[in-house]
Amino acid sequence: MAKKRRTSPALAIGLFLIMAAIIGFLFSLIAVNRVGQMKAELAQMRRQYDEELKAIEEDFKAKLTSVERLLGSGGALEQYIIAKNYLSNTAVDLEAIITEAQNAKDRPYFRVFVTGTKDIWVGMKKTSSDSAYFFQKNFAPGLSQEKFYYFKNPEIETKYTVIVGKDAYVRTGAPESVYLIFFGFDSGKISKMPAVEVANITSVFNLYIPGS
Repeated sequence: MAKKRRTSPALAIGLFLIMAAIIGFLFSLIAVNRVGQMKAELAQMRRQYDEELKAIEEDFKAKLTSVERLLGSGGALEQYIIAKNYLSNTAVDLEAIITEAQNAKDRPYFRVFVTGTKDIWVGMKKTSSDSAYFFQKNFAPGLSQEKFYYFKNPEIETKYTVIVGKDAYVRTGAPESVYLIFFGFDSGKISKMPAVEVANITSVFNLYIPGS
């Protein structure tokens, strides 16, 4: 009767190591291939992201240009808000008409715009070092009748024209509901009160002051 040949432990271990090496090599090839696919997918995603970001940026620039055109002195937005205010007020006085009729191209000013449903207090000083407010008022929601001139005086002074100067200090009890809309030099912008107080409107809102 023939004897069974026993497999040497060393041979078994050697075969196992060879098989493990082959399997490891195959897994390495699969991993390398997968990494290449992931790199290609990431590159494609990056291209799509860059294209979408560029489209968003171009759309934003176009909308910003439209908004600036609307906000320009005597622009459509200002005229619409003024007309709406007039229609809601049956008693429009002569001084209000004169205030709106003035040319403001080289006489920049800003108006206060209040959102919400409650009156909001706003106070102003000529400079932050002044001890007293030279102007303060509880503004009703909407656009103020007052125009606050910070560079040149208005052509005609009325009870709605207020000369504040370029270093004016502004304070309000509810900055989240108060916006300042700036007009002049054929341009305009709208800025939200960044905090309870603004120490200097020119520096905080980056206003253009000729000669400075």
